[in-house]
Amino acid sequence: MINRHSFTPIYIQIAQAIIRSVEEGQYTYGAQLPSERELAERFNVSRLTARQANEELIKRGIAYRQQGKGTFVARPRIREVSGLISFSDEIQERGLQPSSVVLVQQQVAATDEMAKKFQVKPGTRLLELNRIRLADGQPIAVQYALINLPLCPKLADKSFDGESLYRLLRDECQVYPLWVDMEMEARIVNRQEAEWLNMQPGEAVLVAHCLTFTETFDVIEVVNSVYPGNRFPFYIGRQRIIQGLAEK
Repeated sequence: MINRHSFTPIYIQIAQAIIRSVEEGQYTYGAQLPSERELAERFNVSRLTARQANEELIKRGIAYRQQGKGTFVARPRIREVSGLISFSDEIQERGLQPSSVVLVQQQVAATDEMAKKFQVKPGTRLLELNRIRLADGQPIAVQYALINLPLCPKLADKSFDGESLYRLLRDECQVYPLWVDMEMEARIVNRQEAEWLNMQPGEAVLVAHCLTFTETFDVIEVVNSVYPGNRFPFYIGRQRIIQGLAEK
């Protein structure tokens, strides 16, 4: 059912309904999803709203479009947080002691751009949280995060010097990070980050751009994490080699 009084846009609600249907097995991978006309009739919305719902499914990696044929369920492209665990858990698994230095902790209003990423209205309260992350007292990352405060208002008054964000979400607000969509890029460290990370100007960093979701794909956090390229290797996992490329 669509709640027309909700702050969540109608097209997002439709997309979430389709996602639940996929999770419940009503649509299997490769199955064709309802057309824009069928969605419009089912949810009593315009074709434009139905089209936006389909675009949202494609953007999230839930579906893909075949020209002239329709929209189909895609294989998942995002991984569970159990594969990309929290920073604190990652550091502890390496036998080190995690800690943080808070650079910025303040409430801000969502801009139009941020509202689109969080799927909320412009002006919604977000928590800006920028931290230097340390392992045994040594800086190994700088994180620039925006957090969806309406999902967990208690975060506004919490200290993050020695706390795990994911633990607070789970324990204080029963919000469970389950999915993460991540892109990686390499760039040259800027002057301020070089100072924070004990690096030399001109050295390389890896930057992870992440969106973290709940089980219903509400966006919890948008975070950019900057890692020294020579101090924090990433394990991507075992991947299948595409034969056509392997032969070149």
